[in-house]
Amino acid sequence: MTIACVYNDPAVRQHCLDRSIEAYDGPVEVEYLPVDNTEHAFTSAGAALNHAVRLAHHEVVVLVHQDVYLHDVDRLAAAASALEDPRWGVLGASGVTADRRFVGRLRDRVILIGEPAATPVPVDTLDEVLVMARREDLLAEPLRDDLDLAWHAYAVEYALRVRAGGRLAGAVDTAITHNSLTTNLARLQEAHQYVGRLYPDLMPLHTTCGTVTAPRPDWRNLPLVRGQRWRLAWLRQSRSAARVGQALGVPVVLADIAHEVDLLDFSSSNPLHLLNLDLHAEPAGTFAALAGEPVVLERKGRPVVMSSVARHDELDALLADVAPEDHVLVTGLSQADLPRLRPRMQRGEWLAGVQWGEVWLLGGPGAVSPPDAWTRPRAVPLGAA
Repeated sequence: MTIACVYNDPAVRQHCLDRSIEAYDGPVEVEYLPVDNTEHAFTSAGAALNHAVRLAHHEVVVLVHQDVYLHDVDRLAAAASALEDPRWGVLGASGVTADRRFVGRLRDRVILIGEPAATPVPVDTLDEVLVMARREDLLAEPLRDDLDLAWHAYAVEYALRVRAGGRLAGAVDTAITHNSLTTNLARLQEAHQYVGRLYPDLMPLHTTCGTVTAPRPDWRNLPLVRGQRWRLAWLRQSRSAARVGQALGVPVVLADIAHEVDLLDFSSSNPLHLLNLDLHAEPAGTFAALAGEPVVLERKGRPVVMSSVARHDELDALLADVAPEDHVLVTGLSQADLPRLRPRMQRGEWLAGVQWGEVWLLGGPGAVSPPDAWTRPRAVPLGAA
């Protein structure tokens, strides 16, 4: 298969995508086509990736972001083999179904997201992080290179176009970590609106970056109202935080650790040890089964030692090796997991966090001196001291 990306940061590409491809020594013949856009030669992702498709020599082309680490190229090839079935027009690592379920298990920064999909699951739209299709299809129906899309929603549009043509778009597990260092939302709303105009009969369009609906006057979109929306989520999460605090006996904050992990004060000499708990019933479809082995990925020059486990006893064993001076982050916990962890909370310094219905734990120096941002009103649960 051919793996292609468009990049604007050679260091990020070399550390993530290049390194994972170079480490592969299996039977799959891999052609790698990085497309240089450091000088802004291309004005859209579609234009750059279409250029790569034209250069490709293999039957399947994988279009992937520069900041993705491929844990298992053989798994990626096995997922791509589903394209031999003509019903599938395009596959991706992450997608959203008609009933708004996120499908495709992957690590996004430091958390695991998406339901497992050992085999492709039909979805409405796909995320751009990794998509793959037959080269002949991408030549016959290239990605849109419109300036209205620029660097967003090209996979969303392509999945909708495939579906409009009578074939399926699917999400499937590809064993990847998206080690994103930034969040680029510039002109995302405009790209979504453009796609909505192209496919008005398919709206609402559920995507990994929100739902696209027909524009309409709505009092909830007034600036004053939008600025206060966080309070409703804060009240809901405060209830969860109260239960977490009672179960563990440690301070609790409300914080999106996936986007705020870089606020932690880990370093090259004292890296962050990330432990993802991945308790899913289908071992063949879990992230831990495919990509659980430790790998070191840097975030802004600081190493994160990433591991994933599928059983509580494996998590216990890893936590037993944690020293009080170590930075450790445990994600993927539920309320039901907490009682067995309480004894460990009484040995060392720990801080708990609540986000998106799951619980994370921070141990070590970060728990002793948490980031100042976690003292802001929306990060402090109702009733917390």
